Amino acid sequence: MAYKVLALKWRPNNFEEIIGQEHITKALQNAIKFNRVSHAFTFSGPRGVGKTTTARILAKELNKIDNIESSFDIIEMDAASNRGIDEIRSLRENVSIAPAHGKYKIYIIDEVHMLTKEAFNALLKTLEEPPEYVIFVLATTDPYKMPSTILSRTQKYDFRRLSVENIKKQMIIILNSENIKFDELGLELIARKADGSMRDALGYLDQVINYCGKDLKFEDIKQSLGVVDDELYLSILDNIYKNNSSEVISILRSTMKEGIAVHEFVAGFNRFLRFILNHMISYEANHMNYIKDWLNQNIDIKQLDIIRLMEFLLKFELKIKFLNQPDLALEVLMIKLCSLDSIVNVSAIIEALDNDIKSNISKKENVKKNNIENEKTEDEISTPDISKKSINSNKDIEVEKQNITSVSIISKEGVRGKLDDIMNLIDEKNSKTAGFMNDVDVLDVNGSTITILINNISDFLYDTLLNDINLIKESFNIILDTDHNIIIKKGTELVKKEDKSKKNTKDEEHPLFMDALEKFDGQILR
Repeated sequence: MAYKVLALKWRPNNFEEIIGQEHITKALQNAIKFNRVSHAFTFSGPRGVGKTTTARILAKELNKIDNIESSFDIIEMDAASNRGIDEIRSLRENVSIAPAHGKYKIYIIDEVHMLTKEAFNALLKTLEEPPEYVIFVLATTDPYKMPSTILSRTQKYDFRRLSVENIKKQMIIILNSENIKFDELGLELIARKADGSMRDALGYLDQVINYCGKDLKFEDIKQSLGVVDDELYLSILDNIYKNNSSEVISILRSTMKEGIAVHEFVAGFNRFLRFILNHMISYEANHMNYIKDWLNQNIDIKQLDIIRLMEFLLKFELKIKFLNQPDLALEVLMIKLCSLDSIVNVSAIIEALDNDIKSNISKKENVKKNNIENEKTEDEISTPDISKKSINSNKDIEVEKQNITSVSIISKEGVRGKLDDIMNLIDEKNSKTAGFMNDVDVLDVNGSTITILINNISDFLYDTLLNDINLIKESFNIILDTDHNIIIKKGTELVKKEDKSKKNTKDEEHPLFMDALEKFDGQILR
């Protein structure tokens, strides 16, 4: 007999066996019990959480049969491979034929969002006024790609991602039934990698059993799945915190040599940082002792430090699929993380500032109190100027706070070192503005003001650039994580070449040319 994979062998046969979707199974059971079954359903949710399985069980319950494979009244259709209008027209023709054996004729359309616009339009009329014996179940991982006219004619159920605990419990039941020994910590590793999908978890479990045999040990599971251990992530985090880039790159390269995918590494590192953050905010307390010990030894690390690292990693994760050399890009990212200015210092400044402000408020209130007590007449005591002074005092304090927090904590060279990142951000926001800043340098950093010099720019382009000062300022402050004012100074003129280039330069300075460039989000190519 051919081997049957676990995902098929252990596929639920009734509503009670479906895990993690009680909010749906209970509603469907009651609908059947009280004869309130809709003519059309939309089952939406992530992959591998039970949408199609629930649809098949619903069909079995409605027609009171044990095996839908032998039923002519239950039609399953894959919209990914049958997405055209011809298939839907054929479906519409068959709808008029009454069920052969059961009470209902049930159409289960999987990945329904893959249907073409014309196919959806053809389906719409049938959904609107179906025969009383016809029920549609539309399953999709992406309901936002479905027309609202279709969704509004169905009863919509949202399936949830399964929790790590739910997946783990189901795997324990399966392994006990299969007489296979296991390490619970290893099963948690599989459940986390499955990312809420029971089908993925059972696929990984099949893979692990093939590798490990009848005894699933943690180290073997980790090796089989290519999962990075949390202790290794902790070592990387520790060296990032110590600005030890050489050690981070060494650990990273040895990890990549074991065949770990860049995407898996980054996703795993972010999950690990999430565990760290959850522990810091006391959201979860079931972490390993080595994580607790490390946090106790580094009590000056703030939540904001971890959040900042996660933001960098999340942005990188979105770009991985567009990179030709993701491993090289990952090394660059790690070096950048090691070079980040610690937020701890900024946090300490803000904390000290808050204490100063509270002290100033207390002093000012004492002064006001003494002034009031020294007043000689009742009329003078009740003067409304006191409240105005209080308001002005608060404004003064706020200005003071702004001045202190915006004082440069980086040098001119520090700003120059971030120029590439700043220009990339400006380019993302407006490529035209970035195009005008091809030759930029940091002239001065003085208190809360950064002065930059733009060379190779005409008077007209310089004036145009000044209109984008807010965008430029925002980009500088996002990358530098400060609140500086930006002054733009004009350097050398555009280099004048032969007549052809003069003509092009003149064209670029023409107002109509600039309006068109901005309207269509264009950029100047040379």
